[in-house]
Amino acid sequence: MPTLVAPTHDLIWRRLELSYRSAPRNLAVEEALARAFSTGVQIQPTLRMWTNPEAVVLGRFQDAPSEVDLRQCELNDVQIARRFTGGGTVFQDERTLNLTLATRRRDCLADLSFQEANLELVKEVLNELGLRCSISKNSILVNGRKVCGAAAAVGLHFTLWHCSILVDTDTELLELTLAPSKLEGKSRFVHSQWHEVTTLTNALSGTYSFDELLSFIKRTLEAKMKVKFETRPLSPEEQRFSQALHSRKYSSSEWNLRGNSGPTV
Repeated sequence: MPTLVAPTHDLIWRRLELSYRSAPRNLAVEEALARAFSTGVQIQPTLRMWTNPEAVVLGRFQDAPSEVDLRQCELNDVQIARRFTGGGTVFQDERTLNLTLATRRRDCLADLSFQEANLELVKEVLNELGLRCSISKNSILVNGRKVCGAAAAVGLHFTLWHCSILVDTDTELLELTLAPSKLEGKSRFVHSQWHEVTTLTNALSGTYSFDELLSFIKRTLEAKMKVKFETRPLSPEEQRFSQALHSRKYSSSEWNLRGNSGPTV
């Protein structure tokens, strides 16, 4: 069974618990974590645990009007943002847990298998709750319903993998805002693969509260990764990257709605 590889000189990882009330700001941090590995500054591999406000988050190569009900997002104050990784569109809120694993590229498994390994890691964590999870492409399913989706980016000096776990997510608002993604179409854009969804609280029949599930996932994840975590903030370099990325790219409606045709940094 594949496991995430952390070499012996990296048995200590940074745990970053940083969330903003802005989806674009949160996604700027994600890209800043990746870019920091290219600066030559020695930084630790990072596990980030974070949440977004109510938002739909598109993959880098997606067309917003084809994936998102823009009108419903406006009516319900749902933010629209785009990440720098690929994959499909997801709905997130403050009861959706996002996990990010950012490492130097040389510290990882082969480029393709590290994504599978990380999905397997999260699946094992969720199975510890007594669930019977399965993996389908970049998703984790419970009884055929999606409970977690993942995406990744690989650069010359980094690998970054992140996933969204529907802990107690508002699935009614999810269905409302992502309704167009059920439609099939052919275009140059990446289309989301539609799955019926569920949440951990629903799958577990409300046995645990949101906070209890969050604490369980943290403890179990750390135990299975077999590394020591040190809670540390962003470095000054990462803060500068994040601020620049947000102001020049992620705060732009052109980037969030048009993607690659929008501004870059």
